[in-house]
Amino acid sequence: MIGAAGGALATGLAGCSGEGTNGDATAGGGTAGGSEGEKTLTIMDARQLTQIQFNSFNAANYANSWGVMTHDIVASGHSDGAVRPDLAEELTTDGKTLTITFPEDRTWWSGDDVTAEDLLVQLEITRLQDPEASAYESHELVDDYTLERRFKKSTTPELMRASIAGFVVNTPRWIYNDYLERYREASTAEERDAVTEDLLGMTISAKQLVEEGLGNSLYRLVRFNSSEGILEKFEDHPYADRTDVEQTRVIPWDTADPESFIVQNEVDLAFGDYITEEKRQRYPDNLQNQYELEWFRTQKFTFNYKNEHLSKRNVRRAVACAVDLPSIVAAANQAGIVGSPTQVQTGLRSSIHERYLGEGFTDKLIQYPVEGDAEAAAEYMRAAGYSKSGGEWVDEGGSSFSFTIIADSKSAQTQATKVFSDQLSAFGIGTEVQSIGLDYYAKLQEYEFDIAWIWHVARALWHPTAYYSNNFYGVEVGDPSNGGDTGPTGIPFETTIPNRVGAETVSGNGQSIQPAKLMDDLPVAQTGDEMQEMTRTLVQWFNYDLPALVYVQENSGYWGDSRDFTFQMPEDKSLMSRTKPGRVAWLHGWVGQK
Repeated sequence: MIGAAGGALATGLAGCSGEGTNGDATAGGGTAGGSEGEKTLTIMDARQLTQIQFNSFNAANYANSWGVMTHDIVASGHSDGAVRPDLAEELTTDGKTLTITFPEDRTWWSGDDVTAEDLLVQLEITRLQDPEASAYESHELVDDYTLERRFKKSTTPELMRASIAGFVVNTPRWIYNDYLERYREASTAEERDAVTEDLLGMTISAKQLVEEGLGNSLYRLVRFNSSEGILEKFEDHPYADRTDVEQTRVIPWDTADPESFIVQNEVDLAFGDYITEEKRQRYPDNLQNQYELEWFRTQKFTFNYKNEHLSKRNVRRAVACAVDLPSIVAAANQAGIVGSPTQVQTGLRSSIHERYLGEGFTDKLIQYPVEGDAEAAAEYMRAAGYSKSGGEWVDEGGSSFSFTIIADSKSAQTQATKVFSDQLSAFGIGTEVQSIGLDYYAKLQEYEFDIAWIWHVARALWHPTAYYSNNFYGVEVGDPSNGGDTGPTGIPFETTIPNRVGAETVSGNGQSIQPAKLMDDLPVAQTGDEMQEMTRTLVQWFNYDLPALVYVQENSGYWGDSRDFTFQMPEDKSLMSRTKPGRVAWLHGWVGQK
């Protein structure tokens, strides 16, 4: 089942209505076009608009980062675990029903009203792709600005609200209604699949987005080329009166070296970066930290069990022991992130351990070395039937082997992957690293890797459902209904784990679990105790079986140019405690001129 992505190359003019770049727009707080003294806010983020598209059901080259700049978010997860309305006015629960109330003062850039139907289209298309497997009975309009989501079974209010967190209103009803009607008319899985195939083939280019006014955020994309996008304040947005920043320039990450742009004082705002002491020595004095946040995002190396060596649990454990996480994280930090090494392999962010697992649970788990332990790694390899010959590990037949590792071409990912690869090579396991630029996520889903770098958080939430999500952003097991015993990376749909938490081997019968089913059931747990029990089981499985190695936990925040701009904090400071707080400040009108 596919869902809307809104639930983390070339030069030359792309052209929108024949227009090129705004030649008057200057970085670093320069005067931009219009009135004397007006300053353009310059941001560096996202991919080139000439290379992406905005149909969120089509993962190929989808505008993940741009999509949350051009479309408002319905509700957001916050670091205290709460889900708060954003575009929505109110989220209420009653029995099995979640009611989402929309404001009546929002419009698309086209001038059409934003209504509850725009979200219903997105939610119903996703549900109707596989209605039997969906957790939702229906989505129905109460009126133009009220939508009800009905769950199939009783679910905790916390999880009901979490089900809508991170969704953006990026499905204009007049574009997607035909697909929805076709899904409603389909009576078989084959007919639904045919609609899905057509939906996957549909794209919304940046040019179409601009010309048809298909966004609804505070800043409207008005023109672009391969080196920048220009956005102007959308005066009909309810936050427009909060800010006097009339124009924003967004420079894609992949057009130049971000670090050099920042050091040269050509960037005014970071969405999710924080200036550490090490960075402070290089960054201009006018760039100042505005907010710090312990983020939800982590990153991992995921293992493909279809590789004959990585299919062995002790080989995966050996890999985890052979590498030094602080060195890997140091390389990523040097390339721009702010992170710390993962201490315990739980598949969760450590900041939510106690809240969702209970005090002391992680102390019982297998404690893989954080700083690397070559001898422990060697013991695992020998236990798996391998021996060392001439500095290389060889299998029982005396053959050496190597792993193909793929990573996104962004600097922080490639640098971390290189250190990871070098450490495995030093341990005696050969590696080949492939750094992939354009459309990395499509390449990832070909599953031709042995080890792959990927984010480890599937939703913008500080909650177990964000990490234990059955897709490559979470822990991908696959869809058991597709047949077979394993998913796309060879992880079995049913497996056995020890009865005792922290045991390294199964004694007796152990306990049989179905990880994919647990991940499907987790978002609709009926009680807090049931949610904790399922989370504990998934964590024990992850820690025991090690389908991936989570190597870094990121911190966040944002910095801005305090010389030319002001950065306000809302009265309720908890509103900032969410992903990319710099983007939150910008899109809520909390950034102004000096």
